Amino acid sequence: MTTHIALLRGVSPGGQKPIAAETFIDLLTELGFANACAVGGANNLVFDSPERTGADLQNYLETEIHTRLGLRTDIYVRTAQAWAAIIAANPYGEFAQTDPGLLMTLFLKDPPDKKVIGALRTKLTEGEQLRVESRQFYVTYPNGLGASKFSNNVVEKALATRITSRSWTIVTAIGEAIGDAAKTDTTSDE
Repeated sequence: MTTHIALLRGVSPGGQKPIAAETFIDLLTELGFANACAVGGANNLVFDSPERTGADLQNYLETEIHTRLGLRTDIYVRTAQAWAAIIAANPYGEFAQTDPGLLMTLFLKDPPDKKVIGALRTKLTEGEQLRVESRQFYVTYPNGLGASKFSNNVVEKALATRITSRSWTIVTAIGEAIGDAAKTDTTSDE
């Protein structure tokens, strides 16, 4: 069994079609996944999967959620081991300690084109910092997200792909929820 984290886009209370966390947990259980739970809202699911991994798991969940719940949403899947690596790779540890709600992690399905990253850096507002690690962006917003021109829409347009983001507060809450699973999973980063 491998513990996975599935991040659902647009499912939060302000999202396109709010659905209760229990609905997703019940669906995951029906699909044969074990130990399903939500962390910090219905858009952050943790569960164990005996067989499916990576892109196959993302596609499967997107299809099943659409078929069974009528919701079209992008899903970003990481293993518990990959999640622990995301936390360990945070380049803004001090900022995370003082303003965890203003440090965002942006999740992509695929690594970004390195040529686009330079252009994205020009969109940062004064004081903001960006670090790209594999399929994640770490972005500091010292003046708040509302004051920034570096929004998810700007990133999506530049990358020509959809993303989802989570505050560092949620990232670490998920890390705490998966606990020892991150140490015991043997599946590589997906």
